[in-house]
Amino acid sequence: MSTTWKLYLEEAPEAFEVVAYDDDGNTFSTLEGVSFIWNIDNLVDGDDPLVTLVRWRDTDYEPPQGVTELEAVGLRSYTVLLYGQGMGECRVTVCLPDSEICTDFSLHVVASVVLTPAMATIAPGDTLRYKIVRARAGRLTIQDISETLYYMRVPETSVAFLEDSVSLVTGTEIGTTNVLLMSGMTEVASATLIVAEPHSIKVKLRPAELLIRGEPFLIHAIVLDKDGHALTAGDKVLIRLTAEGEANVDLLSSTENGTLTDAVARKAGPLTITAKLYSIAGKVLNRKVEGQVSAIAIDPLEVVPPELYIAWTDSIQEITLRHRGGVPVIWTETEPTASYNALTLAPTGVVTVRGTGNIGVRVQLEKYHHVTAFGRVLSAPPELVQVSSTGHARVGRPHQLHIALTATHPVTGELYNFNICNCGTFAVSLLEGPEPHNVTAAHWIPPIDGACCVLECTWPMRGVSTLRVSRGRMGDTHRVAVRAAPTLLWPRNAAALVGATLPVISEGEALTGTSSEPRVADIVIRDGPPPHRYPDAQLFTLKCRKKGDSRLELVSHTEDETESVDFEIACAPHVSRIRLEPSETPGNCSEGPKVWLRPGHEVTVKVALLDAIGRELLDERGPKVTWDVKPHHIGIDYKAIDRLLVESHPDYDPVPVPFKYYQIVMASEQAIGWSGALIASIPDATASIQAKVVAPLRVEPLKVNIAWEAETASNIATVTGGSGRYSVETPAGVSGFVQDGSLGMSVPAPGNYDLIITDLCVSERQLIEVTIEEVLSVEVSTSRAVCVGSCVPIIALVKGVSHRYLTATRSPEWRVSGNVNIKEGTICGLKEGSGRVRASLGGVWSPEVEILVFPPLKIIPEKARLPPGARLQLRHQGGPPSHLASLQYKAVSGVNYVEVSSIGSVHGVSLGKSGIKLVATDVANVEMASALSEVEVVPISGLRVRAATQTLLVGNPSPVWIEAIGLTAASLGSLSPVPRVTFSVRDPASARLYTSHVDDMLERSVAEGLSVRVVPLKAGLITIDVRVRNMGQVAETRSWDSTIEILAISDIRTSIEGLTKELSTSDRIAITPGSVIRLKTLPRSNWKAYTDGVFELTTNGEIKALTPGYGVIVAQHNDERNNVYRESVIHVEVATPHYCTAEPSGEEGETAVRLVMRNNVGRELLAPDANVSVISPIPAHVRRATNSAFGNEILLADLDSTGAFMVFQGVASGVTVGDEVWVTGTDMRSDRVVAIGGWAICLEGVGWRAPPGVTLHQGSGVTLAVLSRDVSAKHVLRMDRSTNIYTVHQIPIQKFEFVPGEWPSAMVPLSIESSGLISGPLLCVEDQKYALEGVQVELPFKCRTKPPHTAQAVLDIASGQLGCSIIPTSPITEASEVELCAEWDVYRTCTRVLVLPPIKVSSNTLSLGEANPIFSITGHPLALKSIRYAVSPGLKIEPNVKENEINVLVKAEVVACGIGWVIVKSKLTAQDVRVEVDRECDMTCGTLLGAVISLMMPYLTTLVSIAAVAAGLLFLQTKMQQKSNITLNKEPPPSVLPPESTPPLNRSRTWARSPYASSGPSVPVYGDASVLPDNSFSPNSTRMHSRFL
Repeated sequence: MSTTWKLYLEEAPEAFEVVAYDDDGNTFSTLEGVSFIWNIDNLVDGDDPLVTLVRWRDTDYEPPQGVTELEAVGLRSYTVLLYGQGMGECRVTVCLPDSEICTDFSLHVVASVVLTPAMATIAPGDTLRYKIVRARAGRLTIQDISETLYYMRVPETSVAFLEDSVSLVTGTEIGTTNVLLMSGMTEVASATLIVAEPHSIKVKLRPAELLIRGEPFLIHAIVLDKDGHALTAGDKVLIRLTAEGEANVDLLSSTENGTLTDAVARKAGPLTITAKLYSIAGKVLNRKVEGQVSAIAIDPLEVVPPELYIAWTDSIQEITLRHRGGVPVIWTETEPTASYNALTLAPTGVVTVRGTGNIGVRVQLEKYHHVTAFGRVLSAPPELVQVSSTGHARVGRPHQLHIALTATHPVTGELYNFNICNCGTFAVSLLEGPEPHNVTAAHWIPPIDGACCVLECTWPMRGVSTLRVSRGRMGDTHRVAVRAAPTLLWPRNAAALVGATLPVISEGEALTGTSSEPRVADIVIRDGPPPHRYPDAQLFTLKCRKKGDSRLELVSHTEDETESVDFEIACAPHVSRIRLEPSETPGNCSEGPKVWLRPGHEVTVKVALLDAIGRELLDERGPKVTWDVKPHHIGIDYKAIDRLLVESHPDYDPVPVPFKYYQIVMASEQAIGWSGALIASIPDATASIQAKVVAPLRVEPLKVNIAWEAETASNIATVTGGSGRYSVETPAGVSGFVQDGSLGMSVPAPGNYDLIITDLCVSERQLIEVTIEEVLSVEVSTSRAVCVGSCVPIIALVKGVSHRYLTATRSPEWRVSGNVNIKEGTICGLKEGSGRVRASLGGVWSPEVEILVFPPLKIIPEKARLPPGARLQLRHQGGPPSHLASLQYKAVSGVNYVEVSSIGSVHGVSLGKSGIKLVATDVANVEMASALSEVEVVPISGLRVRAATQTLLVGNPSPVWIEAIGLTAASLGSLSPVPRVTFSVRDPASARLYTSHVDDMLERSVAEGLSVRVVPLKAGLITIDVRVRNMGQVAETRSWDSTIEILAISDIRTSIEGLTKELSTSDRIAITPGSVIRLKTLPRSNWKAYTDGVFELTTNGEIKALTPGYGVIVAQHNDERNNVYRESVIHVEVATPHYCTAEPSGEEGETAVRLVMRNNVGRELLAPDANVSVISPIPAHVRRATNSAFGNEILLADLDSTGAFMVFQGVASGVTVGDEVWVTGTDMRSDRVVAIGGWAICLEGVGWRAPPGVTLHQGSGVTLAVLSRDVSAKHVLRMDRSTNIYTVHQIPIQKFEFVPGEWPSAMVPLSIESSGLISGPLLCVEDQKYALEGVQVELPFKCRTKPPHTAQAVLDIASGQLGCSIIPTSPITEASEVELCAEWDVYRTCTRVLVLPPIKVSSNTLSLGEANPIFSITGHPLALKSIRYAVSPGLKIEPNVKENEINVLVKAEVVACGIGWVIVKSKLTAQDVRVEVDRECDMTCGTLLGAVISLMMPYLTTLVSIAAVAAGLLFLQTKMQQKSNITLNKEPPPSVLPPESTPPLNRSRTWARSPYASSGPSVPVYGDASVLPDNSFSPNSTRMHSRFL
């Protein structure tokens, strides 16, 4: 069939034909003569056919062969013509007659019209008129819709609507709609309409790239939306244009909406066109919618001048043509008429003239060739010379002669002037009158119109000069009248004070002076001789009479001419500003304006007097000025102290023309080194200038003998004095310089030279004689011994040919060997031994010198600080051995501050700093080495307690010490007697203290010494109270109390799910292949594994063993709150079991056996999924072990204490292992107690093991068990290596609340109770409580409070209470009530706690010898109400209570001597403040008691010390008798497995016949306090097992 499946309505018929195929799909070549039946059926409603059949003979088409014959008999052939007469769809069916062979196809009849625009975008409120485009006979015609039968329809009326119901569409809202062209109910065509907000305007210029002044151009404004799509601007859119710039654009005409505008640029220059959307549908836009475009308008292109005439001068010329308008351009020739290329033009516009002729030229823009201008260049010989000028000239002033060359035009015959000629071809000769001088061509002066050259000349005298200007045979004569004008020699302009007079010097003929303002200044003739240089000059005198400005004029009257010269005079009422300038320096002095003074020399200071606008004021007599010096110095004087000195101008002698004002300053030798200011004062003005008095220039030495080393010699002599800036005058071929006060020079050869040194700022010179000799020999001079690390001076001595020592200006060249080194003029020892050294100067080498090297001599310590009364023993290190040298200490500075013995014992005497020197001398008392040490005696002040860190890991030791400002603990320990310092841990369970690096495992909460080590026992805040007594006799306070807090954080606690024991860093996990275990950490950490396919590790800590091998797992945790990063390393071994051992297991009263898998070295392997079995004579069954990670265990029933022989077998990782053992029953005793969750129970002894739900805390021979879970259960606690069992029956909690009442924020008691229980929550006797002192207990409940405070659970062992403590984050200054809550699983209780600031006492010491011994207690009123007092015997107090203060009067009940105390106890702030009371008494002289006391006073401190020691020994002996001996348990071999829940079974032989596993070498445990702090103190240290590495 035909490929046309669409027919256009009312268009020419289209041909359709049939294509036939056989059964095999082959196409018939022709169907000629075969008739077909064509049927057409409408597929739409309607009776009229949409398509009709047209016969070929009724058209102008040429029918195919055989068609006409069939149509003649009324049949249809294989091809027909179809004509569309109605729009719609129909189906055409074609069949063979009398056959079922048919085919059909669908045919669409569409209109041949479209809507225009097919897609458009308009603004809301704007309109758009649609038209149709009709296609007829291959031609397109545009018609209005109103002229057709069609009509339009807009479906989305909310976006746009038909305004005139025909073709005008108005946009209403933002959106998109279709616009339909309808014919009846049939859609003929459609278009898309978008309504969008205008966003910007794009402005285009046409032509876009070139605008020419005076030529019109088009401005096109296009409205765009926010996506950059163009909007169709309708009639309701109004765009306004504005033009700015130098081009002066005129807007000629535009469309109604302003989208197209015609414009023209009136001038050349830049322009900017701005288009602004003003309104839509009459509504002015509130927002800015605009756009702009910039361009440059250029002048029309033209050749300047259009015709260029060049005078031919028999020489080749190159002339550059000029044009106007546009760059860049290209020059070309047009119509060349010159013969043999007499004129040639380059593209750059340069015309080369080689002869006479003319050419046409064309210039065009390089980028726009259509912009063109034409001109012509003509070269011809000149025919006439013309000269013109003003005809009047002045003596000494340049006068211009304009010369024009003229010739006859070859075409028109008219005369023309040449534009270009060669000024060098003209000759000027004098016919009569004064002769002109300096006749030159003035190329910089443009010639007048018609001229081509300008000549300039001057006349030295007046008269009439006749000149002839000629060029070859051509010439012209010109006359110039020369006259002399009056000249003013001095002054040109003047400014003077009122009342001042000045001379006026002028030359001229018959001069008279006049003034424009006689009342301001006048001028009169002056008597006296004229200046020697100007004998014809006339003299006048001007005088200022009044403030103001005046113009003075000197008029010359000669014949008919009157000439004059004038100048301005300004009369100022006073001097506004003074300027002081130093005299000129002899050289380039870059110091700035400064006066350099020398003793015995007069120095001139220039002075300038200025008015308010900066004009210099003159006076031939000189005004009065007062002079001063600041700072004042008697050695500085002025020549005239009350006025200025005036210097006359030498050119006008003997006329007193003021040249400059000055002052002469003198200085004496007493003023050397003075630096200040010279001050000049006049009414209403003051000025100063910096000045300095320097010493005379000195050069030392003035005669020098130096060695010849090279052409440049430095450090010849020292130059001092003067300004410090020098220049050196030298003979020919020699140069000199002064650098940093050292003289240097460059000479060609040895010899004698005289140098002159000149000060650049001060006029002073010095002569120095320099003799340079060649080097004869060199010697090395130095010490014969040196210490390692120290240096001694070494020099090289040089002798010249005159056998005298010479000075070397350069450093010698050294060669060393051995253990010494040369560095900056010294020889230094490197290591013990010896070395050799030799030197070279001027190419001459010295003999080798051997030097011995000893170890470096040092004083230990090099720097130290001591309190007064303390002693320090200095030690030495290194230096020469004792058999070669003797050592002696001595004080070299500050000898009054310390006492130093010869052996190095230092005793602090008074406050100050002393230097101590250690000198090593040999037998000849020659110093071989020395060392210095600095000892400073400082007072004991600013005592404070310090710790190495504020954040510490649990189990890690950290030092805590007492120090003062500038004094360490060791320095304080050198006092005699030694201060007593007591450190006590406020919570004994939180940490323990040590006085040495040895961990004796004693839980010590109190320790004495200047420094201790603290080891945290649990995480939390550690509070250490420090008390200092007897701190030196000159300390600011002999008694001092303080507190320090350290935050203890726990390390990452790693454990295996199903095991109760936690893993340490050095532990190793051993598992069998195929086993799966899970790791847990507290706090929760990130996992990272290093393995080679041995196992797999998931993010939740699950380990799946794959193959035998080794690996490492790292647990990482970053505590951002405390800024602590922690890591824990776990070693993992995956191994196949080699044998197994049977181990006891099960609960109390049960006999259970667990089969333990072991590797080839006997290490226990975890195999949770191993299959176990037993051959037993008694009933047995398999169950899951309590610790699920151990796998299954075998429970044996009815096994008596005699036991039985059993065979056990296990299968893990495909390997079967077994063990044969004798198993016996249990025989043990047990204690029982009833308690509830949260209670603590004391157990005698250590080494207890507890099940989950019970945490153990070991004390001194006592173990504290805390029930950590709120469940009803039975807990069986067992002791290692013993049959003791302790059973705890836990019952539910019935009461969980805070104890009512007022309590301090440091401890709010919590009550945990149950029915039937009357004691608790601490089940301990007093001795057990004492043994638990300092033990840090972790309680199961949590305490919370509102920020910024925090809370923690605490257990007060002494009082037997547990509760919550509020920890403030900052010192408490105001009282506040906070909410405190305690939580434990489902239990929760809250209370309100009053947080009060601490109370304060006015003084911690008091003396009864005072007139009124009173101390005050201040604090919150509630805290003051709860205060109680404890008074030492013999004292009584009388408190006086006020609102916020309590005044306590202390009295003595009996007369006694010594120290008493008053302890102030505050319940609500938990404070015990101690006030020491000095009870003074009189000792009656002459009595026996007074005599005894007088004799005992010098030994009182010794007796008190002896008594204190005796009391301490007695106390220790008493305590030792009260307590039993403590036996420390030995730590079992380290293992990753937790302790067994049941005690080991009694057996007479080893259970397994296989060997036991070796525990391997012991390694330090992470955080072990027995390791020194420098090795173990690291919050994130990680240790790798040596066997793994």
